[in-house]
Amino acid sequence: MNRKDIKIIQVSSEPEKDREIRSYDSLSKLGYRYIRIVNPRYMEYPPTYNVYDNRVDWIVGITKPDPNKWGLTSGHYGAWQGHMSAVLASFVDKDYTLICECDCLLNVDEQFFRDRVDEAISVLEKSNYKIVRFESPNHQVEFGDKVSDNLYECNLITLGHCYMIHSKDRDFYLNRIDNVGWHTPDWWLNFAFEKSNEKMLVFRYLELTKQSEGFSIIDNVEREEKIR
Repeated sequence: MNRKDIKIIQVSSEPEKDREIRSYDSLSKLGYRYIRIVNPRYMEYPPTYNVYDNRVDWIVGITKPDPNKWGLTSGHYGAWQGHMSAVLASFVDKDYTLICECDCLLNVDEQFFRDRVDEAISVLEKSNYKIVRFESPNHQVEFGDKVSDNLYECNLITLGHCYMIHSKDRDFYLNRIDNVGWHTPDWWLNFAFEKSNEKMLVFRYLELTKQSEGFSIIDNVEREEKIR
């Protein structure tokens, strides 16, 4: 696969921050065409009319009263908006797109990562799978068939900082955006595929990416660098 047929769209909020600079420096080593979408922090009360499954009771406010308490906030809605903007922007070209969050870092050398991108594309080219996840699978994941040397079917991943889609699946994603209410981006992907009886693909035994340490504008806390 020619590198010109692959692009990165990165969802950014604060491009001047160190963690976003580190992420750009890491991803740019891949040599793919790079696009940054600046998605300013959403600071209004999150909308209730289109929350997932009409679960208005899941919305806890603009910010969390307690960072350790579960609930949907303005930050989650803003993150969902950013991901949906990246998904929609990916369709302007007939190519493959890696959608990355602002703090995504490579956890392997760039050639090894490019080889995994090529492996993913080889599978997508000859199948009906619609997404390949480059995050490391974590808790709650159920694996299905092995489809290549490193790729397996899976039901969900509770991370969303690096995944690949293709413009041929534009109608699928437009339908999911129209019919699956907003949630955190990772769980939105899980729900979108579950409700369509579709499986995602993941590199089951590889830790290809990680998230930079730094201040999380979603949870308003400092986060350590993490893979899972």
